[in-house]
Amino acid sequence: MPLEDILKRIDEKASLLKEDILTSARAEAESRIEAAREKAALLEAGILEEATAEAEQIKSIAASRRDMQKKQMILGAKQELISQVFDEAVKRLSNLSKEEYRALLLGLIGQKAGGTEELILSEHDNHRLGPDFHDAVNQALKQRGKTGNLKISYSPDRLGGGFILRRGGVSDNVTFPAILNLIREDLEIELAKVLFEEPSERENEP
Repeated sequence: MPLEDILKRIDEKASLLKEDILTSARAEAESRIEAAREKAALLEAGILEEATAEAEQIKSIAASRRDMQKKQMILGAKQELISQVFDEAVKRLSNLSKEEYRALLLGLIGQKAGGTEELILSEHDNHRLGPDFHDAVNQALKQRGKTGNLKISYSPDRLGGGFILRRGGVSDNVTFPAILNLIREDLEIELAKVLFEEPSERENEP
């Protein structure tokens, strides 16, 4: 075979090989580009999903914080209102006339006492109740069908109005501050229920 034919065939094979290599390279490149595009799309979707979830979480936290602040503001306002009511109650009790104060204590003692206890009053109330208060108390107890044998002692402490009943080693605090604090605790418990229970829970209550 002439040399020229041999060289020609070599050129033809080289051209075919070159074309095969280029075709294969193009296919590989396109495959890699498509895979990269798919990966980028998945990554983008994941980023968007994470960002959306994070945004929803932030919104939820913000809403919860807003609701809590609202409840705290309502609680503060209602507690302030309760304080004002009790301050007014203390003021009115302090401003009772001697006759009103004496009548109030006679009624409370008649309800609480059995008739044989020790009745402790503040010595600051001695003049307010009058020298015949001991007899009046026992007479009021007898009218209720109870034993009228209360013993009265006066404490140097300011009790804030009201009295203490002592039966042996047990004392029943019926002073005005103790009564008001007890009522206030009950009111604050009810207030907390109103503010922090879910509406459905309150609707299901009897």
